[in-house]
Amino acid sequence: MWLWAVIRLNMANSEHLHPVAQVFSVPSSVTVVEGISTLEHLNRIVSVDTLEMQLLGRKDGLICNANGRILDIATVCNLEGRAIILGNYSTGEKTRQNLASGIPWNEDLVVKDADEAIVQLVLIGNAPQRCLVGLGIDPTELNNEKWLEFGNSLFSIHWSCSEAVQILAPTSHYESLIALLVENGAELSDSKQWDVVRIRSGILDHNELNSLNLPFELGLQNLVALDKGCYPGQEIHARMESRGALARCLVRLSSTGIIPLGKSKIENVGSVIVTDTCQVKSGSSGLALIPSAAAEIDSLLFENGVIARVDSV
Repeated sequence: MWLWAVIRLNMANSEHLHPVAQVFSVPSSVTVVEGISTLEHLNRIVSVDTLEMQLLGRKDGLICNANGRILDIATVCNLEGRAIILGNYSTGEKTRQNLASGIPWNEDLVVKDADEAIVQLVLIGNAPQRCLVGLGIDPTELNNEKWLEFGNSLFSIHWSCSEAVQILAPTSHYESLIALLVENGAELSDSKQWDVVRIRSGILDHNELNSLNLPFELGLQNLVALDKGCYPGQEIHARMESRGALARCLVRLSSTGIIPLGKSKIENVGSVIVTDTCQVKSGSSGLALIPSAAAEIDSLLFENGVIARVDSV
C-alpha cells in the first residue's frame, strides 16, 4: 500500500498530469536475448547486476562505452531462458550488435530484433490505479523490481517516475489493450503531449541518454552498480564516484518565453546544453545540463533574452 500512497502524494503537485491517466505509445527498441547463460552475458555488459534476477524480475541499467558514456538504457525483463531488453528508440540495431559481439565462443546465445513484435505503452496521470483496477489488476502489486503478467502483457513502475506505469505488449494486442485502458478511464494521447509529460515528469529518453553524457551527470547513480563484476565504463564510473566532483548536472527549466534548444553560453554561468524542450500553456519547459557550480542558481538569462527558472529534476 505504501507505494501508491507515495504516488498519490507526489501526484498532488503534478498539475501537468491528466486527472485520471493518459496512455502513450512510446517508441522504443526491443531486443530479446535467448540462451541458458542470458543473465551471465547481460551481467558482463549492463551496468547493474543481473545474475540473481528472478522470473519476471526487472533490472534497470545502462549500456556504456569504455569511456563511461551512455550508449543505451537497458530495462531488463527476465523470462525463462531469455530476457527482453527495452532500450532507446533508434538504438536497437547498435545495441543488438553490442550484445552479439560480446558473446563468448563457448556460449550458445541468440540476440533477436523484437522492435516490430513488442510495443511499449506508458500509463501516467493523477489516478492511473483506477484504470488498472478496471482491468482487474491490483495496483499494490506493482513496483519497479518486477513485472506483473496480465494476459499477454507485462506491467511495471517506471524506473525514474513513480507516477508512470510501463507496459510491454505484443504489437498484435496493441489496439485491444488501448481500447481496454480507454474504456477504464485513460485518454489516448500523442507524441506532442508525451514530450510535455516526459519533460515535466523528469522521464529521460534518447535526448539525455546518449553518448554525450555520463550517468552521474544525469543523476543516474542508481543505474550503476560499482560492486558487481566488470562492465564497459566501470573504471570511469568508479573514478567519478570516488572523486565525488561532477562538471555538470541535469535540471528542469521553465519560462514564459521559448527556451533555445542546444548549447548556449550564459554569462556568469558558462555552457548550458538544453537537451529537449516543449511548449506549454505558460510558455515552455525543458531539460538542460548546466555546470555543477551553478546548481543552486534560481534562473538563467539566455542570449535571446529569455529568462528560465531552474528546478531540480
